[in-house]
Amino acid sequence: MMPRTLHLLIGLGLGALSHAQVIVDKAVILDGPSGRVRGLESSIAPGAALNAETLQTNTAQTASTVAGNTWTIDLPAFGPTPGNGAQLVVEVPMLSDEPVGIILNGNGPLPLLHEGVPMNGSELVAGSLLSIVLANGNFHVLNGSHDLRRACPSGTVLVNDQYCIEPTEHGSGDYFQAGLACAASGLRLCTWAEFVLACDRSLELQLTGMTNSWEWTNNTSNEDNSGRIAGLNSCVSAGNWLSTGSSPIAYRCCYTR
Repeated sequence: MMPRTLHLLIGLGLGALSHAQVIVDKAVILDGPSGRVRGLESSIAPGAALNAETLQTNTAQTASTVAGNTWTIDLPAFGPTPGNGAQLVVEVPMLSDEPVGIILNGNGPLPLLHEGVPMNGSELVAGSLLSIVLANGNFHVLNGSHDLRRACPSGTVLVNDQYCIEPTEHGSGDYFQAGLACAASGLRLCTWAEFVLACDRSLELQLTGMTNSWEWTNNTSNEDNSGRIAGLNSCVSAGNWLSTGSSPIAYRCCYTR
């Protein structure tokens, strides 16, 4: 077969390119039974069809060498003027607590938004992969909140990147009353491991009452209708208590970042 030019209508997921068609100046095999197109060269040029090899290397859409709070990214596949829908994946660097901006192929810096709100570097986890898309002059985070750090709510203390804790315990209640009370404040009962970790740093974090009485944790026990309690006499003290027993237990709440 003589080489010929075919116009292939394809969806690249690389945003609005300047052409609705892709020109391939070589023989192309349409493999009907397998649903594949053969004969495409590896290329990340603007308007080029991306073959499987190119997609698997992630070179067309992934940036892993950005630094600071302004990310300069050069990805030829998006062309000189990336349009709405341009989607890429960025490996998050170490950041300061300042707004994040993105320069893509010389355009920008454009702000990075999450749910319409500009993002600061303190909200992102270094080393995580962030999926973002360009829309109307802004980049929007697609991953969701599981890849973002949230600030500790008022009335809680930062323990580490994973969670915050209330500095003082609440009055007594049964297991379910304690859990519902935390939930009503947008928090949750602390796990046993979270309690122990925070308790070991109670002086540094200025936590009070960690070892003066039993407290509920968000862990079940080896006894039916019972929950794990912790904190009497030492950080590692632990026991079981009837979840609806007549003797209520104190509690404190935690918050997942």
